[in-house]
Amino acid sequence: MREEKKAKRVIDTITGPWERRNLPKMARALPSWVKPDHLTVLGIVAGFIIAAGYILTWQSRWWLLLANLGLLIHWYADSLDGTLARVRRVEREQYGYFVDHICDAFTTVIVTIGLGLSPLMKLETALFLTIGYLLLNIYAHVGSYTEGIFRISFNKIGPTEVRIILALINFLLMFFNPVIHLTPTFTLSMADAGGIIISIILGVVFIVFSIKDAIRLNRLSREERKAQKT
Repeated sequence: MREEKKAKRVIDTITGPWERRNLPKMARALPSWVKPDHLTVLGIVAGFIIAAGYILTWQSRWWLLLANLGLLIHWYADSLDGTLARVRRVEREQYGYFVDHICDAFTTVIVTIGLGLSPLMKLETALFLTIGYLLLNIYAHVGSYTEGIFRISFNKIGPTEVRIILALINFLLMFFNPVIHLTPTFTLSMADAGGIIISIILGVVFIVFSIKDAIRLNRLSREERKAQKT
């Protein structure tokens, strides 16, 4: 029977040092009745708040402040659910891993659909962003099985940095989202153009990293077979 090993979490981000110092303190300050599952549910609620903020921009761009509030709540909930379990030593490794990442994927879809239903971005562009994110998500989870490494960050950019960047973009979109006329009948907003570029980057990163890992794993498997024959 194959021996199962826990995947090593690899997270090297700009905000990582601050979070490692302060998140355990924030978790210990929570009242005893707050459980990790409560924070997981709060993260899902925050996803709907973000989506609502985007959709409500049909009324006013100032609703993007609600989306940013949702991002803050989501950071708080998503960062503290696992931290709280570790601080209180009530970790359930398989359950926590499954529920946390299923909820993250669901929340991402909710947020991007909300963005696509807003006047800021076309739904097609938002769905391309969803695909790009989920491809990298799949890559990270497959890597946790094949290599025993679960990558949470890429080039110093992790979930917290993504939220910060998205919040800054939201502030920019409150005042600036010009329409780009590519042809007389086809236009894109600045948010669409940015979304397409980011989607392409995510797709390229997924393809490059996947090919590199496949080549390396193929080489390792061949070396193992040779070692077994000798």
